[in-house]
Amino acid sequence: MGRFALLSTGVWLYSADTLVTATTAPGMVFEIGGIEYLNWGLSLYEVGAIVAGAAVTMLCGRFGVKRILCMSALVYAIGCAGAAMASDMPGVVIGRLVQGLGGGLLMSLCYFAMHEWFQEELRNPLFAVEAIIWAAGSLLGPLIGGFFVNYHFGWRGAFWFFGLQAIALLMVSLALPPDAIRECARTRWPLGPLILLSAATLLIAHAGIAARPVTAATECAAGLGLLYLAARFDRRSEGRLLPMALLNYCHPVGVGLLMVLALSMSTTGFWLYGPLILKILFGTSPVIAGYILAAEGMTWSLATIVVTKIGRAAEARLIRLGAAVIFIGASGFAIAVPAGAMRGIVGCALLQGLGFGLCWPAIAHRLSQFSAPSERSLTSASQTTIQRVGYAVGTAAVGIAANVAGLNEGISVAAAKAAAFWVFAGFIPILVFAVLSAWRFTTSPRPIKRY
Repeated sequence: MGRFALLSTGVWLYSADTLVTATTAPGMVFEIGGIEYLNWGLSLYEVGAIVAGAAVTMLCGRFGVKRILCMSALVYAIGCAGAAMASDMPGVVIGRLVQGLGGGLLMSLCYFAMHEWFQEELRNPLFAVEAIIWAAGSLLGPLIGGFFVNYHFGWRGAFWFFGLQAIALLMVSLALPPDAIRECARTRWPLGPLILLSAATLLIAHAGIAARPVTAATECAAGLGLLYLAARFDRRSEGRLLPMALLNYCHPVGVGLLMVLALSMSTTGFWLYGPLILKILFGTSPVIAGYILAAEGMTWSLATIVVTKIGRAAEARLIRLGAAVIFIGASGFAIAVPAGAMRGIVGCALLQGLGFGLCWPAIAHRLSQFSAPSERSLTSASQTTIQRVGYAVGTAAVGIAANVAGLNEGISVAAAKAAAFWVFAGFIPILVFAVLSAWRFTTSPRPIKRY
């Protein structure tokens, strides 16, 4: 139970801190400026998590679970301290990148250590508990950020709060006995694909602050090209991150993962700019925005619990329905946010969470069903990896929409009104692609062996 509590703390820190900047953003921007770099914080947090998470198996094979757990907590705490003490937004962004590295290690280490520390009959119940902790972190993270900002503790206090928890995790982890672990299998780190993925995200994020439209378009196109190259390089890598069928739109696994990428990219707008826009236009408290985000997460969790009791025969309908509901909710923000219609905003958030809850378990099962037997575990893990990539690229792209609206040039009511539309409407074409992909994903009659 002690070891499980340590692992659960790592899951809590990663999930709760992922969206903490959603509600601390207004406080940060009004104090230190740098609104043009706001999207970088979440993008680089996710990039750091992807890069570090991919290295867990390799690191544990060389140093053992205990040492990596301690190192992860230390890196995470350093990132929290760096963000808390930052005097400008680039400093916060660097701190968030370090946080992502530590958080990604903690998150991936949790699932790795489950197989190293616990007997097989205990794993499924423990994974279920971890899923509840993940949901609780996603629910409470934005609320914690809003609480610190609203009750005069400041946005820096939120980072110190998570940093102190990481230090406590480090202190307790040091007491683990050295013989509590066994030798882990070693593997190579997919360095090339990860470098390309990171470079692609940075290019797309930089396009959001480019002064000229031609420069922004060029950087965005180059970033998309690097994403494609990253996927191609991954196919040749010894320690692959993703299934071979990723780039094959004719294969069920390929179209399913591209659908996950599109859905994840298209639903980052409100997390990133929603609380700030509402604060500028209508004086909405960050705590209110936190409640909205928490309600979305709660709806996702409850819907997931309900659909797990529905038979497999309905999974195709659930995927189509979920994608359609996400489309309505995500695109509806383009109407509700500029109008300041709080009921509409809450409704869109609930629809977005409901859609993901309806389709997420069915997507996981269908991906596994249509994957090659040798890639089944890799395909199962790739849904979360692609989700992280989608969040990283999506938040980078949101910066482009904010730049088009003029929000990156400075805080003003006129720019906030324009951004309130374009931050959400700009992703409607990607949402259309996601819905079409959901239909194709659910009409594939059988696995296709050609990659």
